[in-house]
Amino acid sequence: MKRRHKLLIGFIITGIILVAIFFLTRDKKIYYLSLGDSLAAGQTPYNTIDKSYGDYVSEYLKDKEVLEFYTKDFAKSGYRSIDLLNDLENNKEIKVNGKKITIKHALIKADLVTVSIGSNDLFYKLNVGNEFDLNEVDDIYKYVDESIKDVDKLLYELRMSCKEQIMVFGFYNPFTNFSDTLSNLVEPIIKYANNKMENLVRKYDMTFVDIHDTFLANDNYLPSTLEIHPNKDGYKAMADKVISLIDEKTLAK
Repeated sequence: MKRRHKLLIGFIITGIILVAIFFLTRDKKIYYLSLGDSLAAGQTPYNTIDKSYGDYVSEYLKDKEVLEFYTKDFAKSGYRSIDLLNDLENNKEIKVNGKKITIKHALIKADLVTVSIGSNDLFYKLNVGNEFDLNEVDDIYKYVDESIKDVDKLLYELRMSCKEQIMVFGFYNPFTNFSDTLSNLVEPIIKYANNKMENLVRKYDMTFVDIHDTFLANDNYLPSTLEIHPNKDGYKAMADKVISLIDEKTLAK
């Protein structure tokens, strides 16, 4: 009996050691997915596609030797909330390095997801790129509320597919380096939209990435034309916001 007892204890100790080894050596690398609109795609003020904030984040993770996978190929310029929602409902498929990947499969595997969405909804109403209609301002707040309902549906579906870290960008004022009058007029609308977005993001246990003040303090991130896309420094600043949150919420685990 004593021999059997010792063997049992030995098996238990061996099992504990094996479990400990598993948790100490398990893969901690990050599968990173960048979703959304032209900001996620990396559209420049000159209507070309270059490095986005996601590219800079992935480079940081690669330098840290913790990057398993990264793609921004699901992102597309001009995307609104309903477009990304349609991609989820249709389980959009892309090819990365010759391999087919569906968006839902990527979300299931993802350790980190960043999302920039909603700007096209908002700026479409503000008629950015054409003549700005000041008469539109009176009902813009109702329009923001309606747009947030679409974002709500989107974030719900994202959370159903991914249980890990999801970071959602807020909005910045695109007129700070173009027109003080226009910038001051739009500023309360941007703040209102950010407040709505932040509350929604927290509702789904996601992380809100606030870039409003960063862009407000650095108008050189945007060109002095009626253009909403940031330059390289602007994208790097967006990436820095994500990186600080990665260090705090993901790599610290």
